Order: sequence, then C-alpha cells, then structure tokens
Amino acid sequence: MIKIIIKHDLKKTEKRIEDKKQVLNQAVHEAGFMLKDEIVQSIHGNRAEPTSVDLGFYGANIEVDVGKPFQSIVYTNVEYAKFLEYGTSPHFISPQTKKALKWKIKNEVFFSKGHMVSGIKPRRHFTNSSIRMKPVIFTHIENRMKAVE
Repeated sequence: MIKIIIKHDLKKTEKRIEDKKQVLNQAVHEAGFMLKDEIVQSIHGNRAEPTSVDLGFYGANIEVDVGKPFQSIVYTNVEYAKFLEYGTSPHFISPQTKKALKWKIKNEVFFSKGHMVSGIKPRRHFTNSSIRMKPVIFTHIENRMKAVE
C-alpha cells in the first residue's frame, strides 16, 4: 500500500484570513473618510462643481458612519442638501412667517409678497465626488490587502 497524506495547518490559514478581514474592514472605513474629504473639497469649490452657499455649515456637516463591518456610509443631515445635490425646478416662493420676503443686492433692498424663482442647478457634490474617488478607493483597498500577504 502506498499512502500520501496532504495536510494543511488550518490555524495558520484561519489567522491569515482573520488578518485580511481586519485589514479589509479598516480599508473600507478609511475609504469612507477619503470620500468625505473629497466631498468637503467639492463643497468648498476646490473641484469641478459650483461652490455651494453656506459652505461652513454644509461642509462641516458631512459625516461618516463606520458602525458596521466592511461598510462606510458618507452622509449629511443638512435639510437642504438634497436641493444642492439634485437642484430644483422653477417654483413660486412666498413668505411663511412674515408679510413679505426681503433680500438685499448691492446695498439695494427688495421686498415681495411672492414670486417665481428659476430654481438652482444641481451641484452633485456627493455624486461627482464618489465617481471621482471610485478608482482611488479601489486602489487603496487593493494596496492595503496586498500588504497583508
């Protein structure tokens, strides 16, 4: 009888797999913060999108949730963010709490009981930043995984 036994040390393999899982999880979470930084740069006018109004508040309220393994969620709870991202169509505006709307242009004050506005063009800070960052994020994750060989 001829016998060949092929054995593998599962403990070492399990350890390598666990190490890779930890690095992958960390890389995905790092990627979330990389995307957040890109979105903030976009909001502040350092990218192709038009600069948004109220930069400080909007840019300061981009968050990253890394509470789940292998997942990063980049988000904002700023209530007008969806209007900046997707734009608005022409619509009628009227005062909600006062008798008239008031605004100032070059030291001249204007009032209105309501009027049509043209809407705003989409700025797509989240969308364009994620498209720009996709290859960077994939490369980052791949490089982090290769380092664990």
